[in-house]
Amino acid sequence: MKYSYIAVLIICATSPLYAQTVPSDTLTMDRVVQEVVRNNDRLKAAAFMEEAARREVGPAGAWDDPMLMLGVQNLPPSFRFDEEMMTMKMIGLSQRLPYAGEKGLQAKSKRALADAAIEERNQTALDLVAAAKTAYVELYYHQRVIDDLERQRELAEQIAVSVRSRVEANLAGMDELNASLAAMWRLDAEILTHHNDAHSAHHQLDALRGVISPDEMPAVAPPSVAELPDTFLVWTDSARVNYAPLRQMLHQAESYRLNAMASNRMSWPMLELSASYGIREDLVMDDGMVEPQDNMWNFGATFSLPIFKGRQEKQMARSMTAMQHQMEAEAAQMAKDVDADLRALHMRAEHFRDAAAMYADKIVPADDEAFKTALAGYSSGRTSLPDLLNYAMTIYRDRMTLTDLQLAYAAAVYQAERYTADAGQYLTRSGE
Repeated sequence: MKYSYIAVLIICATSPLYAQTVPSDTLTMDRVVQEVVRNNDRLKAAAFMEEAARREVGPAGAWDDPMLMLGVQNLPPSFRFDEEMMTMKMIGLSQRLPYAGEKGLQAKSKRALADAAIEERNQTALDLVAAAKTAYVELYYHQRVIDDLERQRELAEQIAVSVRSRVEANLAGMDELNASLAAMWRLDAEILTHHNDAHSAHHQLDALRGVISPDEMPAVAPPSVAELPDTFLVWTDSARVNYAPLRQMLHQAESYRLNAMASNRMSWPMLELSASYGIREDLVMDDGMVEPQDNMWNFGATFSLPIFKGRQEKQMARSMTAMQHQMEAEAAQMAKDVDADLRALHMRAEHFRDAAAMYADKIVPADDEAFKTALAGYSSGRTSLPDLLNYAMTIYRDRMTLTDLQLAYAAAVYQAERYTADAGQYLTRSGE
């Protein structure tokens, strides 16, 4: 039983035997992913945003600072502390008590936003990994195209040698020789073009890896492409659990809900407790006698009347509730859009996989046999040169189509991973 190139590629890239035969200086996809997660500055920026969001949680739940009061009460114009019995040096403390629980709700709201920032970082990681995998596959397939072109040039050179032999035997004219040489030189130009494309993919990949890109292209191991599930429902189920933008929206909706509750609580009367200690000097009487004075404590409780601010806070709560519903509606629509995208991606990947298998197992081998027969026929005079060149070009076009289909299949699978993959597997593995 024959396997398609994609199936062989998956088996080779994931088998222990393959892992042992990859040279140490060969670039692998696993190494690329680790370097992207470790070195890419865009992911580092997302990590700083996550840290900033996490550091807002504690201050949001902190109580207001207590107020320290120092002063003098009932001091006469003579500024003597022993002249008036009600004169006191006072030290006091007041504290606003958030008995309504708004501080705790505000802290929970910030924690939900911090969770949303974590999801944003996770999606950044998945986007970068998907971009790196796509660039890696493009580099690999451009190198494969160059190899295919070089093999095609060998076929063109065989044709040119055969034509030259017929010209020397006066069985063909110089027009046929020039036509065969032009076909060979045309392939040389194609090879130069794809070398340029391969270098572009190489530099793009190195930019994602955060490394200085050398001029010489590295050897690239065959990429590993996950096997396509039988149904797109496997992808959609994973996306409901792992898709970071969807989880981010739900965290933001939770933050709005908690903010609305906190605003409602802030419409309650505010309670402030205060206490002060008054120190009194002994009173000196007119006859010179000294009358001892006791120090005094003062306690108080203050309730604010939220006549105007209460209305403002209730309107703010209604605004936060509306934003919560808006975010929940967007999340619901996003879930539907993700399902549609994954369904389309699965269908595309399935078509690319089956078409690539047909080219690899049937069309390209048939092209090779047809060319060998045509080349033998040209040597014996049974096949014309235009027909022979057409057979050679058919091999080239079909191999290019096979490569394009394999690249498209891999790109579709990597695009689906942006929705379905768990970012933790990359961040944990790279020590983030």
